[in-house]
Amino acid sequence: MQLGEPAPTVISARSFYPGLLLSIGFTLSYFALQGVCTAIIIAATQADLATPAPMSIISGLMASAVVQLMLLWLYLRKDGRMEALGLYDFGRMPLHKATGLAISLVIAAMAFNFVYATYVIPGVGMQDNMAKMLAGIPPTPLNMAVMFFAMTIAAPIVEELLFRGLLQNALAKYVPVWGAILLSSLLFALVHLQLYAIPALMSLSIAFGYLYHRTGSLRTNIILHMANNVFALVMNQVVN
Repeated sequence: MQLGEPAPTVISARSFYPGLLLSIGFTLSYFALQGVCTAIIIAATQADLATPAPMSIISGLMASAVVQLMLLWLYLRKDGRMEALGLYDFGRMPLHKATGLAISLVIAAMAFNFVYATYVIPGVGMQDNMAKMLAGIPPTPLNMAVMFFAMTIAAPIVEELLFRGLLQNALAKYVPVWGAILLSSLLFALVHLQLYAIPALMSLSIAFGYLYHRTGSLRTNIILHMANNVFALVMNQVVN
């Protein structure tokens, strides 16, 4: 730097994090898009609009996720926001330690879910509505490809961007980190629209939130979320 030139401005990563209203706006827009995209696909592909086909719902979820990802990309591609959210690397924790922490957190969440589903709500299957919908989809190659993309690629990316990258970081400006993790996890559980499953959904979301807090890497979270959904989808297909 030559004499007389202004010193470069150093902006902390936290300054790139979105505000709370913007984060909530992105989250609400995602679910509004789900309704709009699903309604359009049902109207275009079905004669009976009163009984949506499971595949129409999955296609609507996929379409809304793609649109939401485009909107998020338009916002996050500027001012180093993707880097600030930890999308370019595996964060500040060595990969082997992050892997061990991720496995431990997921095992703990799964153990909680087992106890909850076995002793607190025995006889009530977790995510029953989703399982029934998936069971009603004809197992054609195209249907399987759309279902796989929607549930194991598009959904994990969008959900991690919304609930960890945006909401958790925005909430952390106003409450302690543990409060931000709990609140974003509660919202994550609520939007799945199964009240009895909220504790179980929260346990997994808290695991993801704590992992993100420790590593600072949203990339790590996305990969873990994808692996979790792949496992859940495969288990659902095996059981049914």
